[in-house]
Amino acid sequence: MQTPSENTDVKLDTLDEPSAHLIEENVALPEDTFNSYRSYILNEIARCKPLMIMFLIAVCLVLLITFFHDIKGILVFLVISLILSIIILLIGITAFVSETLNKGSIIKLLVEVITRKPAVGGKEWRIIAYNMNQYLFDHGIWHTPYYFFCEHRCHEFFKSLIEQTRSNAHLSSPTNGAENTQSNTPAKKVSNEMVKPYIFSSDPVLEAYLIKAAEINIEAEFEYWRKQYPEVDLP
Repeated sequence: MQTPSENTDVKLDTLDEPSAHLIEENVALPEDTFNSYRSYILNEIARCKPLMIMFLIAVCLVLLITFFHDIKGILVFLVISLILSIIILLIGITAFVSETLNKGSIIKLLVEVITRKPAVGGKEWRIIAYNMNQYLFDHGIWHTPYYFFCEHRCHEFFKSLIEQTRSNAHLSSPTNGAENTQSNTPAKKVSNEMVKPYIFSSDPVLEAYLIKAAEINIEAEFEYWRKQYPEVDLP
């Protein structure tokens, strides 16, 4: 029998976690808010304080060059400072565009995929993208709740994550070196306990989530194409 305090905790947990139907009705992604992808990118850059500080420094240097262009010593210093600030600004923008998620955020995405089992092109990816945007913003990982522009970009990021980690793991698999050193040696009796090479990651926690999420993604794609071409009989 639950005590009153336990009942209260259960009610609070239920209230804190909105239902799936409520989430579906309130899902709003950046593609629904901004007129175009360009305006979305400009908004994200404008919200990034380091980039805006460097931009303002560059603008101030341009103004100073305009006012002090007659003084050679100051002009040379200002021009060099402007060139350096522009280089730093471009590097910052490049780093901003290629920003990657940390381990916790990747696991959060994988958990969303495992929990919701999204179909290819289904509305589940909108919910996953929305939840990820809120998670990244609430945890201070991204400066706005608009990391994923749309559900398609979230889905593509997930697929690229699976492919990238799989290829990296295969390249750095601990069995590769063993195979190369033992290729010229006589075959020996195989042990009952084989060393399993890493499929995705050397991190066992991340590995488990990646494998499960990849399996769900394969099932979803198989089901999608089966519905597209029902006349094809696959084993």
